Amino acid sequence: MVDPTPQRSVGSHFDVVHDARGGSGTARTNLGADGTPGNPRPFLGIQFRCCQTYGRIYRNDQQTAYRGGCPKCGARVEVPIGSGGTNKRFFTAG
Repeated sequence: MVDPTPQRSVGSHFDVVHDARGGSGTARTNLGADGTPGNPRPFLGIQFRCCQTYGRIYRNDQQTAYRGGCPKCGARVEVPIGSGGTNKRFFTAG
């Protein structure tokens, strides 16, 4: 059963959505990081302490790091990709 009582939000939620329509109004397939349809682009979820908000950072084209910034203040974060890393997908930064 779902509780219909409104919940107070602690901070904000930020989620990036790409517009799949091209400039000419024709639909394009949103390709994944490896160029195959339906394969979502790899990301890390970050809780930014600086502004009490959530955002996603995405893997760079060279596949050597995840890079992005706080959606409110723009504070930059980079998470390197390498051997001996972690399988975690959600982190706190700032």
